Amino acid sequence: MVTARSGFTQLITIAVLALVVPALLLRLGKPEVGEAFPVGDRLDPKVELDRLNKAGSDWVIVGNSMVNSRIDQDCLEEISGREVRRLAEGGTQSAIWFLILKQIIVKAERKPEWVSIFFRDTDLTWADFRTTGVNEDLILALNGPAQPEWQQVLVRDKEQGTVAAFSHGLQWLLPAQETNKESRKKLQEAAFTLTQLPGSWTKGVRRQELNERFGLAHLRHDLGSDSQTAAKPGGGTGHTEPADVPDPGMYENGPQVFDPSPDASFLPHMIALANQHSIKLHFHRVKRRPLANHTRPDPGLLKAYLADLKSYLETHGAVMTDESQDLALTLDLYADGDHIASDEATQRRYAENFWARVQAVIGEKKP
Repeated sequence: MVTARSGFTQLITIAVLALVVPALLLRLGKPEVGEAFPVGDRLDPKVELDRLNKAGSDWVIVGNSMVNSRIDQDCLEEISGREVRRLAEGGTQSAIWFLILKQIIVKAERKPEWVSIFFRDTDLTWADFRTTGVNEDLILALNGPAQPEWQQVLVRDKEQGTVAAFSHGLQWLLPAQETNKESRKKLQEAAFTLTQLPGSWTKGVRRQELNERFGLAHLRHDLGSDSQTAAKPGGGTGHTEPADVPDPGMYENGPQVFDPSPDASFLPHMIALANQHSIKLHFHRVKRRPLANHTRPDPGLLKAYLADLKSYLETHGAVMTDESQDLALTLDLYADGDHIASDEATQRRYAENFWARVQAVIGEKKP
């Protein structure tokens, strides 16, 4: 006969086994941060930190494909006389830019004098933009969820007391995000093993080849920019424009007014980090794909946002430059979407225009 006490004991035993056994299995052979999943040809935090430690740089430029398509390091170094290092990854946004600043740049033994961050419109304060999907591996490699700023900005549950303690305890015991990644990795490894032919590539080489084959570099070049979600003038839903038609308005799902709160975005945390480590912070707004007459008008709401942003940055010791209304940046400079063409003449033309704009800010290299 089962007594109430023995029944309760059995229930507790089953509950413990149901939680503890999976938690132990998840932690067996758990890789180090930054090694949980291969990042292929994407930015590697450990490699980049090692490069900064060895070679150093007095000017680091951070961002996404707006940097990669605009900044040729050698060309800008020749024009500016500065030691330029590009730390940019296509498809990333402000959350990862903050992590690059915190986990790579300020950890370097030789910190740069200047850090420039390229941005479009309101994405500096769109905190959760592109924090899932293909960017999850890079976020884990940069140990993003463990950062207190990440919790402050992106964790929305506000439970208190026992509920909060229980919720956070379960998240620690059974880390769903890492579980998903490890499960995916094991399934892929099994698929590579089952489909491997005699004399074919190893699993690691096959993974790298597939990462490259399906990478951003192989996307169709007649598509628009890597930021397709925007609002039509006067409202409306997001849409994808052909490559020769500019995206006409603000991000539909992004911020509509500037919010300087440290709970709202990573921008205040970027500024705090830079000030703490005596790094000068520069934010550069790029010109998105212009109209046929080479203009790129801003709607009134965006003008108000940018005015507030500029005022905030200057008040807190950072600087901002803006190329968006420069008629010298003509439509023929653009390849697809908001990306600048990669040929040598276009790259030099852009670099010379950019340096002329920021020279008074960045200045010549100190002797």
